[in-house]
Amino acid sequence: MENVKTGYTEFHLKKTSRHLYPTEWVIRTMLGSYPNLKLDKSNYNGGKILDLGFGDGRNMALLSNCGLQVYGVEITEETVELGRRSLDLVNVSAELKVGNNRQIPFDDGFFDYILASSSCYYVDGDSSFEDNMREINRVLKPKGTLIANFPAFIDNDKIPISFILENAEKTSDGHVIIHNDIYGIRNGYKFKAFSSPQELENYFSEGFQDISIGVCIDNYYGVEINQYILAAQKK
Repeated sequence: MENVKTGYTEFHLKKTSRHLYPTEWVIRTMLGSYPNLKLDKSNYNGGKILDLGFGDGRNMALLSNCGLQVYGVEITEETVELGRRSLDLVNVSAELKVGNNRQIPFDDGFFDYILASSSCYYVDGDSSFEDNMREINRVLKPKGTLIANFPAFIDNDKIPISFILENAEKTSDGHVIIHNDIYGIRNGYKFKAFSSPQELENYFSEGFQDISIGVCIDNYYGVEINQYILAAQKK
């Protein structure tokens, strides 16, 4: 865990830039209008959103421009400080704290929205994805919305496996252990991945409603990135 935290922090520190560009699937979900997207945008103006695992802060200007009050959590103080510096450059205000998927340092029912962009599927130590979800549910208001993405196994032999899941070891408790991260910062980490949109919907249907799922299959110059994206309202 500590090696991953160090590598993750160094990865973002090396990428420090005065320019922040939002993630494409986040733009499409937050701003788009699609027939199968049931995202409730009524609380954008003045609502509270947590950017869980905000990385370099790339999505926060977009969230602020939506009228949301922005909060963020990252796993090290160094990454939090990087986020503060990056947001100062683009004149965006956000409350940033150190935390993780199992320990989100905010009160119960605090957020109208939680954005988990490449974050909530990281599972620490001997915990589980269910532990992450209990904490996410704790800080999310009733009728609040979770917006997240997940590594995807695609049941089609014509589509290459996502780079992060190549040679991943499936565990008996429904997770995967990463062994082939080409960026060298997540090897040995436990992830939650899903094998189909239906499996994802089934998992979330117990505690969420108005579930919307998208499928992204991309190859960026030899790097295959397949993911499921989700917007769902807490019951």
